[in-house]
Amino acid sequence: MSVLRGILMTWPGRVFAVALVGLLGGGAVFVSRANAPAAKTELRTQAVTKGSVIQSVAVSGSVAAMNQTKLTFRSSGKIAEIYVSVGQQVTAGQPLAKLDTTDLEAALAQAQANLVTAQNNYNRTASTTSDAQKALNQARQQAAQDLATAQAALSKLTANYTSAKNNSSLVMGAAYSDLLTYQTGINAIYSQLDAATQVQTQSGADFKSAMSALYGGLTPITNARSFSSTLLFAALSDYQRSRDELGVAINQFDTAIAAGGDTSSLSAGFTSAMNSYNLTVSRLNSAIDATNGPLSQVSSAVTSAQAFLNNSSSRYNAFYDELRGDLAALLAAVTNEQQLASNTKTKITQGTTYLGTVNDAIGGSLATAMQNVTTTTQRGQQSIDAAQTSLNAKPYDVASSQASVDNAATAVQTAQTNLQNAVVTAPSAGVVASIASQVGETAANPFMVLANTTSLVLHGTIGESDVAKVKLGLVANVAVDAVSSAGRMTGRVTSLDPVATIQSGVPVYGIDVTIDLPNAQVKPGMTGTATVIIASKQGVLTVPNLAIRTTNGRRYLQVLKDGEAVDTDVVFGIANDTTTEVVSGVAEGDLVVLPAARATATARPGAGGGGFGGGGGGGPVIIGR
Repeated sequence: MSVLRGILMTWPGRVFAVALVGLLGGGAVFVSRANAPAAKTELRTQAVTKGSVIQSVAVSGSVAAMNQTKLTFRSSGKIAEIYVSVGQQVTAGQPLAKLDTTDLEAALAQAQANLVTAQNNYNRTASTTSDAQKALNQARQQAAQDLATAQAALSKLTANYTSAKNNSSLVMGAAYSDLLTYQTGINAIYSQLDAATQVQTQSGADFKSAMSALYGGLTPITNARSFSSTLLFAALSDYQRSRDELGVAINQFDTAIAAGGDTSSLSAGFTSAMNSYNLTVSRLNSAIDATNGPLSQVSSAVTSAQAFLNNSSSRYNAFYDELRGDLAALLAAVTNEQQLASNTKTKITQGTTYLGTVNDAIGGSLATAMQNVTTTTQRGQQSIDAAQTSLNAKPYDVASSQASVDNAATAVQTAQTNLQNAVVTAPSAGVVASIASQVGETAANPFMVLANTTSLVLHGTIGESDVAKVKLGLVANVAVDAVSSAGRMTGRVTSLDPVATIQSGVPVYGIDVTIDLPNAQVKPGMTGTATVIIASKQGVLTVPNLAIRTTNGRRYLQVLKDGEAVDTDVVFGIANDTTTEVVSGVAEGDLVVLPAARATATARPGAGGGGFGGGGGGGPVIIGR
C-alpha cells in the first residue's frame, strides 16, 4: 500500500489513477449496455395526402422558324438592284430585288409585233370549216361528259339512299331488341341482389359490413327497375311507333319514285315523321340514362361488399366463398347491363345518322338528281345541234391561222410575265435570312431565303418508349437555355413523325412543338426544352413512389395499423418520377411505411458502436416524416 500511495503522489501516478477509474467505470457501462434491451425497430412512415400528379415527357431540341421561303427570279438574268439586306424585317408584297430588264423589254416588243401579224392572218380566214368541226366535236364530247357526270351523281345518291334505308332499319331494330334485353337484365339484377341480401347463414363483422353495403344497393336497383317499367317502357313504345311512321313515309316515297310521280308532298310528310322520331329518340335516351344511372350505385355497393369479404381478416374464410361468387356474378351482370345501355345509345345515334341521309334524299336531292339527268340530256343535244349548224355555215379552214394567233398571244403573255417577274417581292412578312448573289451577278437559284420568325417551333426527338404517349395538340411548357429572361412560354405539339429514324443505333421520332407567343429575345437556332404534359390530375390521393412495394408482380402498400405494418392492396392511378396516385384502398391521413433508411458508417449519438451493441426485444419505434 505504501508503494501504491507513493505512486499516486506523483503526477504520472495521478494520471494513471484517473485512467484506471475510467476503465473500471467504462467496464460497468459496457456491462450495463450489454444487459439493456435492444433498440426498437424504426419504421419510417409518410401520410397519404391529397395533391397533384403530372406526367410529362421532356423534349430537347433547337428553335427554328415555322417555315422558310426560298425566293428565286422566274426569269434568268443579271441583278440590277437589291433593295434589302440580311437580317432586315420585310412585309408581304415588299419589293426585294430587280433584274436588268433591257432584253426582257425587247422580247416583249417583238412578241407584240408577231401577235399583230398573226391576228391579221386570222381575220382573213376566220370562218373555216375546221373550226366549226372542232366546235362540233367539243360539243359532243362535253354533252357525253355532262350526261355521264349527272348519271353518276344519280347512281351515287340512289346507292347512298338505299344503303342508308337498310342500315337505319337494321340498327334501329337492333336497338329496340337490345332495350328489351336490357329491361330483362334490370329485373335479373334486382333478383340477384335481393337474393344476396337474404343470406343469413354467416356471422362476423366483415360479413355484417358486406351485407350492410349490399343493402345500400337495393334502393338504386329498385329505382332502376321502376324507371325501366315506366319511363323506358313508354319511351320504347313511342320509339317503335315513330319507326313505323318513318317506314310508311319511306315506302310512299319509293312507290312515287318508281312510278315517276311527284314527290314534293311526300317530302313534307317524311320531315314531319322525322321530327317526331327525333323527339322520341331524345326521350328514349333520357329514359335510358335515368334507368342506367342507379346501376353505378349498385356497382359501388357490390364492390364495397366484396372488399369487406376480401380484406386481410376474411379473405381466407371459405364460408364466404359462395357469397363471393354470387357477388362476382352480380357485378359482372351490372357491368354488362351498363355496357349494353351504352351500345344501344350508340346504335340509336347511328340510326339517326342514317336517317339524315334518307331525309336528304327524300327532301329533294334524289328527285333533283333525276331531273338533272333529263335536263343535261336536253342541254347536250341542243349544244350538238348548234355546233352542227355552225359547221354547215363555215366553208373556210381557220385552224392554221388560229394556231398562229394562239401561239403569238402566248408569247406575248410569256414576255409580259417575264418582265413582271423581273422584280421579286416578299410573299409574306419575315426576315431576310440570306442573299446568294450581288448586283451585277447572274441571279442564283434560290436567290434569297426569307424566314417567317413570327411563328417559332422547337424541334427535337423522343424515344420509342414515349412516342405512344404523345398526341398532337398536347400542351407543353417551353424553356430556351440561352434566354433565361424569356420566362415561361407555352406551346402545343403540332407534328410527330409516323416513322422512326435511327440515331446512333437508337430509333427516335421527330417532334415539333409550336410556341404560342414567342418571346422577342428567342431566335432560331437556340437550344431549349419542351415539357409535354401527358396527363394531370389535381386533388387526388398520393403516395411517394418509395412506399410502393412489389412482390411476385403484386404491387401494394404497407399501412401502419395499431403500430404494425399491414400489407394493403390498393388501386394505383397515374404516376411520375416521385409520386403515384392512389385510386382506392387507403384514405387521406393513413400512414404508409417507407423502406428503412440505409445505414451509414458514422454511428448515431447514443447508439452502440465498436462491437459493444446489444440485442433484445421491444416494439417498433415509429418515425413520421
